[in-house]
Amino acid sequence: MLLELLRVALGRCEVISRAPSEREWRMLHKDSVRQAVAGLCLMGIERLSANDPSLLANLPLDLKWEWIGLSEQIRQRNLHIDRQTAEIWNRLKDDGLDAAILKGQGIAQGYGTLAPYRQSGDIDIWVKGGYEKVCDYVRRTRPTDDVAYHRFHYDFFPDTEVELHHRPTLMRNLFDDRKLTRWYNSFDAGSFVYLEDKGFAVPSVEFNRIFILTHIYRHFLFEGIGLRQVLDYYFVLSGAKLTDQSERLKVTETLRSLRLMRFAEAMMWILHTQLGLEEQYLICGMAEKEGRFVLAEIEQTGNFGYGDSRYRYKYLFKLRRQMAHSLHLLIHYPSEVVWTPIWLIFHKAWKWNKIRKIKKSRR
Repeated sequence: MLLELLRVALGRCEVISRAPSEREWRMLHKDSVRQAVAGLCLMGIERLSANDPSLLANLPLDLKWEWIGLSEQIRQRNLHIDRQTAEIWNRLKDDGLDAAILKGQGIAQGYGTLAPYRQSGDIDIWVKGGYEKVCDYVRRTRPTDDVAYHRFHYDFFPDTEVELHHRPTLMRNLFDDRKLTRWYNSFDAGSFVYLEDKGFAVPSVEFNRIFILTHIYRHFLFEGIGLRQVLDYYFVLSGAKLTDQSERLKVTETLRSLRLMRFAEAMMWILHTQLGLEEQYLICGMAEKEGRFVLAEIEQTGNFGYGDSRYRYKYLFKLRRQMAHSLHLLIHYPSEVVWTPIWLIFHKAWKWNKIRKIKKSRR
């Protein structure tokens, strides 16, 4: 019923199949929070109110007001982060850096009238130029030791986390990561799209078709994803059709090269059958069996895996929980899971070396 409510919010249908009971409404609210889509679900409720008010007969008044209050918080937070995003992007531009806003506010504009009710997170910024250039800028402006293989934590706002990415994303299979690096380096700063109404630039749709999928894939394997990430990809793909056959072949080749085809076909099945995205917007074929498996995982884990209750060490040992989660997916996606122990050792050595150099440069 949560998916039905989201389809109403998206305008894919007018009503849901039946009127939920009071208990079901409370479960829907709880699940919408767990999946980080509460604001969007309220938009579905408002459309139901206009299309068939009888379907809301059992919606408790206290729950409705709670839902409205939460959605207003999401809307206000979005306005706030939009202003912050424009501020830091323009600061980077004035300092001579080419940058684009990744994920979050970078794709929220694709939501159209639903954009204010997309639950926002931190601000991720891709700064072109590679590690050394970004490291030098961070060292000169706001020094930090919080560095990872793909980003620096940048302490710019007191209430919003900012990450400067020298790599947009990564894969744990180091050979596939090299291919991914070549792919995203093929997009120069000239491919960034400036949004005049927002005051910052974002990557092109061509970039986001693959990038957002790799981002979802990584979190799916090692933490878990919620419907918010699925909806992000829905709006990325619905923004532009793949009409050119050569472009479609290019996307297919990239997916195969990065071993993403199986996951991509599962996502296409979810987007088409569960959210109503038309086939002309899909980037590849659909796989129902794998799609049902991925959807079941999404329902189980919730946003970034916070709702997953399958593992004993849910709170105390994050790494142990991530390993248990990824081993559960070994048969489905062996490449990334098998490479994980190697990647963790590699990343620890890489990070130790970089932090050592950063500290040495301060002396």
